[in-house]
Amino acid sequence: MKTIKKLFLFTVFAITAIGFAQETITNESVVQMVELGFDDYMIIDKINTSDVKFDASISALGEMKNAGVSSEILSLIMEKSKQNTKSKTGIYYTDASGEDKLVQPSVFSGANSNAVAQKLVSGLINSKQKAQLPKTQSNNIIRQSQPEFTFIFAPSVTEVDNMQNNQGSDSGIFNWWFRMASNPNEFVLVKLTVKEKKNLREVITGKESWITSSSGIDPKYALNFAIEEIEGNKFKVTPDSLEPGEYCFIYQGQVPQGRDNQSVFDFSIQ
Repeated sequence: MKTIKKLFLFTVFAITAIGFAQETITNESVVQMVELGFDDYMIIDKINTSDVKFDASISALGEMKNAGVSSEILSLIMEKSKQNTKSKTGIYYTDASGEDKLVQPSVFSGANSNAVAQKLVSGLINSKQKAQLPKTQSNNIIRQSQPEFTFIFAPSVTEVDNMQNNQGSDSGIFNWWFRMASNPNEFVLVKLTVKEKKNLREVITGKESWITSSSGIDPKYALNFAIEEIEGNKFKVTPDSLEPGEYCFIYQGQVPQGRDNQSVFDFSIQ
């Protein structure tokens, strides 16, 4: 009887494997295999021989445990998830097809200030410094009002040290923000003002009056977002519901020597 059962499971596994062959194994895939009665060693073998995309957050692992996934498999899922984060620092969002897309940084094309107007009225108004991005729409288009972003930071301090010691290398140039920062609290989310006639988007980056001056994003313009730690260097970021428009994440932390912070991670909500 046991032999017949194993033969049946192997047959089901072989048929299912064909369906999974062109897929990436996810939390849902693992739960499906558990529900079909696959033994742990079969599921573990499938995970080890496939491309994977796991959500290893506490809530997701809890759901899988409640679905009957064993501790051994959960441990493997956590390990695989760590391996997948080591080489892809940055901000990601999931598009309509379920594929993770990297939000590439956009560089400010210019700046603007109304300092002249301030002088004309004897300093009675604040002078505003504005940074500008080309085009009226981001290349990163998201068609949902409450998207989820994944922030992935460098997994160790060693990478930061290497970046600082190799200012001319690719590791120092690409995504240095995620080697300097350690969590999403070092970024601020703001809505960009669209200037149709000038074909650009802009954000206020500082204010100055005849008495005081300030730089950076005014806290009153910062939009709220929730943060859930998935792993030590990986976080799920969920903004409050966003109306259609242009937005960006701006890094507000320490800037490494020899660098400037003239880029933002922009996206469009439609």
